[in-house]
Amino acid sequence: MAASQDSRVYLGFDFSTQQALDLLLDKMKRAGFDFSRVRALSGSGQVRTNVCVLQRFTGNQIAKVWQSRAEDFQNTERISLVSSFAASLFLGDYAAIDHSDGSGMNLLDIRTRTWSEVCLEATAPHLDRVLGAPLPSTSVLGPVSSYFVRRYGFSESCTVVAFTGDNPASLAGMRLQQGDIAVS
Repeated sequence: MAASQDSRVYLGFDFSTQQALDLLLDKMKRAGFDFSRVRALSGSGQVRTNVCVLQRFTGNQIAKVWQSRAEDFQNTERISLVSSFAASLFLGDYAAIDHSDGSGMNLLDIRTRTWSEVCLEATAPHLDRVLGAPLPSTSVLGPVSSYFVRRYGFSESCTVVAFTGDNPASLAGMRLQQGDIAVS
């Protein structure tokens, strides 16, 4: 929810994020990558620590924004994590926060896998509306947007699967077995 120089508030990012993605995909296209062969895509997100945005939209950080910048919060249409924001770019619409990355926000009831009403009420008013409903990490969110089909040649049947955060993705990649310990 960081404001850009022209005072727009958009998901904690300035408007160069799409441009950065386009630069990457343009480079892949020039290198001969065949996007039409991609059947599904997903990813994980992480924000560099030296940028002026909220690093993670945890409950206490959202509460701080509500308390110190209530007008900005009231004008917020959606709160996304880096992971769901990245998925949103590929969807061309808001992507849900996945259970795994959402569990690190201090707002998710991990037993029911829904937002905790008690936590939401203690954080900010109408928070459920700007968070959207969380979804399983394996959820197919929809087809890749027509923008990527036209510009890069993705197949119209290419699906976007929920993105997650860097910590859950790293943990999954470690393939821990019973008795193993991981420190993040």
